[in-house]
Amino acid sequence: MYLESDTEESAGKKAVMGALALYLDFVNLFMLLLQLFGQRRQS
Repeated sequence: MYLESDTEESAGKKAVMGALALYLDFVNLFMLLLQLFGQRRQS
């Protein structure tokens, strides 16, 4: 993902995008765990 020839601006943008992707991965994992282990309401 990173190249030595990248400018500092593009490297910073890639770092932000990578951090956002990692954050969204954790949110999606948490949502999946809630769906798997959440309580089912029965009427």
